[in-house]
Amino acid sequence: METVELQVATHTPASLISQAIDKGLDVASLEKLLDLQQRWEAGEARKLFFKAFTNFQANCPDLRKTKQVSFGQGSASFHYAPIADITRQIGKALKENDLSYRWEIQDTEKEIKVTCLISHSAGHTERTTMSALADTSGAKNAIQSRGSTVTYMQRYTLIGALGLSTADSDIDGRLPVVDVDKLHKDYMEVYGEVILLDPKLNKYDPDNWKVERTAKAYVRATPELKKILAELKDKKK
Repeated sequence: METVELQVATHTPASLISQAIDKGLDVASLEKLLDLQQRWEAGEARKLFFKAFTNFQANCPDLRKTKQVSFGQGSASFHYAPIADITRQIGKALKENDLSYRWEIQDTEKEIKVTCLISHSAGHTERTTMSALADTSGAKNAIQSRGSTVTYMQRYTLIGALGLSTADSDIDGRLPVVDVDKLHKDYMEVYGEVILLDPKLNKYDPDNWKVERTAKAYVRATPELKKILAELKDKKK
C-alpha cells in the first residue's frame, strides 16, 4: 500500500513577511509584520528561558556553605556560601541549560543599586534588583564600604534570581540597609499583572505571606512570581 505524506504549512511571522515581500506589500504593512515577528520571537525566547530555568532549578546541586564566620571565642558563629563558591557550584548547571548571569551596578551619592541579569541563549533576560546604602560597619574606608555593599547585593540578587534559597545565611545583622520599600514596589508591579490574569492567585499577596516581609523574602519571591506571570501570559495566547 502506497504511503502518502501530508505536509502541513507552518505560518510564522517570518514566512508571512517573505510572502508579503513577494507580493509587493506596502512599507506600512511590512513594518506591522516586522513588529509581529519581533513580538513572536520575544515570546518564543521567553518560553525557552523558563523551560531552561525550570530544568536548572530541578538539577541545580545543593549549595555548600563553605565559609565560617566567628565573632570570637565563646560567641556565635555560622557558615555561609560566598559569591565565588556559589558561582562555581552552579556553573555547570547554568551551562547545561544555556543560561548566564551578569550584574549591572549603579552607584550614586545616595545609594548603590545592583541588578542581576539572568539570560538565556535565545535572548530572553530576567532582572532582579536590590538597593542599599554603603556598609559603614567596622573600620572600612569609603571604597571598602561600597565594595562590601556591592558584593552583598551581588550575592543576594543571584540567589533570588535563581531561587537558590539553600545558599542563605544568617548574617543580616552585619549587612547594609536594604530598600525594602523598593523591593515591595517591584514585587507588587508583577503581582498586579498576575492578579489581573488570575484573581484566584491572591495567595501571592504579601498580606497573605506566612513569613516576615524581609528583603530576602522579596528577593526570593519576585523571580518565582515572574515565572508564574510568564506561564499565565502563555496560556492566554
